[in-house]
Amino acid sequence: MSPVSVTRLVVEGIELARGELVVPPPAARHARVARVGAGEPVEVLDLAGRVGVGRLLAWERGACRVAIESVVHERGEPPKPLRLALAVLHTSAFDWAVEKATELGATEIFPVVSHLVQGGKHVARVQRWRRVAVAAVAQCGRSRAPVVSEPCRLADLLVSARGSRLVADAEAADTPPPVVGGEGITVLVGPEGGFANDELAAIRAAGFRSLPLGPRTLRAETAAVAALAVVQDRLGWR
Repeated sequence: MSPVSVTRLVVEGIELARGELVVPPPAARHARVARVGAGEPVEVLDLAGRVGVGRLLAWERGACRVAIESVVHERGEPPKPLRLALAVLHTSAFDWAVEKATELGATEIFPVVSHLVQGGKHVARVQRWRRVAVAAVAQCGRSRAPVVSEPCRLADLLVSARGSRLVADAEAADTPPPVVGGEGITVLVGPEGGFANDELAAIRAAGFRSLPLGPRTLRAETAAVAALAVVQDRLGWR
C-alpha cells in the first residue's frame, strides 16, 4: 500500500499548538492548488522546529481552517549541526544542490567563492536559494530550513568553519569516520575542476580531512549530495 500523500503548508512566526488554526491565503495556496478538501490530512510547518499534524476543516475564501491534532518537534533533523560549504556553481546546478542538501538534512549551506568563481554576481541569487530550501523542507517533511549564507570567500570560510571538518577528495584513501562533537561537522566541496593547489594547502592547514567519494569523477553538485550522504552513513545518523 502506498503512503497517504500529505500536503504541507509553511506558516512562519506562529506558535503551533493543538487546536484550530486559520492558515492565511498566501500560505494556504499550496493546499488550494493540491485540491485538499475537508477532512484530508495536512501539516503546518513553522520552519523553527515544529510540525503541526492534522487535517483541513474548511475553506474560508482564500484561507483554510486546520485542526492541529499533534505537534512534532525537530522531525527529520540531524542529531548535530551538518554544514555544507559548496563552491558556487554558474548554473541552476547550485539550485539543485541546495534543494538536495536540504532534503539530506543540511542545517547550514555556505556558497563559497573560489579561484574559479567570482562572488559578486551571485549575491542576488541568495534569496532564490533560500526559497528553494523552504520549498524542499515542505516537500521532504523536515521541521527546519537550512540557513543559506551570503557567498563568502574560501579564506573566510576556512577561518569560520566549526566542528569536525572534511573536504571531498576523489583521490583520497578510505579514512576512519570523523569524531563529531557538539558543534557538528562542516563538509567542503570544491568547484568544477577542483580547488587550486594553494587553496588545497590552505584547506589542509585549516584542519580539513579528506572525505573519499569513490573512484568515479562526479560533478560538483553530485559530489555535494554524495558527501552529505556518505558522512551521515558513516556516522550512523538516520
